Amino acid sequence: MKPARKDRDSDAAEPRTMDDDPVVQGILKAISQKRFETTGIHIRQVLAHLVSRHIVTHFPNRGAFIYRPTVQEARDIFAARRVLETATMTTVMDNLTDEARAKLRIHIGRETGHDRNDRWASLALTADFHILIAELAGNTVLLDFAKELMLRTSLAIATFEVPGSPDCSPDAHPVIADLMLAGDRAGALAAMEKHLDEIEHRLHLGATAPDPDDIVAIFQDIGIAPVSRGAA
Repeated sequence: MKPARKDRDSDAAEPRTMDDDPVVQGILKAISQKRFETTGIHIRQVLAHLVSRHIVTHFPNRGAFIYRPTVQEARDIFAARRVLETATMTTVMDNLTDEARAKLRIHIGRETGHDRNDRWASLALTADFHILIAELAGNTVLLDFAKELMLRTSLAIATFEVPGSPDCSPDAHPVIADLMLAGDRAGALAAMEKHLDEIEHRLHLGATAPDPDDIVAIFQDIGIAPVSRGAA
């Protein structure tokens, strides 16, 4: 008997890669915001993928936990960001089109109009500023690296940020954008360097990373209970 042929519309709706999976995207966004809004659909496969990306750690007989970067890894994240963001900003400013200018202005408008009291939603929005610059550079490889580094930055912040630390991004981003729009490459690069320094200095990198968050507990918090092994 021949296997049933998939409907073309269903094929088109399937994610292109595991990274495009809506559950993966939901968990990644939730990790960056310390919020988890997803369903129990194919969680096992999703967690296996996140383990392969070093976002989730699995301990035999203990379960899955959100990955906590070490102090050295946190420092490496910011070192990598300095290299990457210098490259993306330089590329964008070499060919700053009217469309790129408009996108920068629109994003800064979103940031300035956002409620700063929502710390973790603000973190996601300000990360989008850096991703937008990488997107405007027009290099898909750099864009992928930028997205990965933004997520890893979120993990480092969640692990090492001193409670109550002020977020400098809503103040720094308009300055960076204005310098880019004015064509001041040296000024824009210096402002970005200062911005990354300020983010890194907010982290208490002399501290020991806390115990990782238990994935099972996180899902229970949002109402997804573990399935009993005796269940049908």
